[in-house]
Amino acid sequence: MRSLKKHSARRSFLSIVSISLVLLLMDCSSSNSAPPANEVFIQGMAFSPSTLTVKAGTTVKWTNKDGVTHTVTSDTAGQFNSGNVAANGVFSFMFMTVGTYNYHCSIHPSMIAKIVVN
Repeated sequence: MRSLKKHSARRSFLSIVSISLVLLLMDCSSSNSAPPANEVFIQGMAFSPSTLTVKAGTTVKWTNKDGVTHTVTSDTAGQFNSGNVAANGVFSFMFMTVGTYNYHCSIHPSMIAKIVVN
């Protein structure tokens, strides 16, 4: 009888550990989910989405989910420049004028994207 209780206790413990592990993995995978509307994630050395379309007057927020510093720098000088955005940092900019705004990371020039404002 005593051995049956120990076996049952071990089984319960393993079930709890298994469920906890599954929940933890689910939580980790959600960090790679798509960003909310009007937000760009900087992750995997890329801007996601690479093209975002918004209405004039919209504020776009960039969140750096990489472990390294990036920038959000307009290809047209003087339009917008985040400066260095550290890991977990954010940068926001309000787009008031209709047009296409190409931008890049000045630290990692292969990282390019654009905001289309209607």
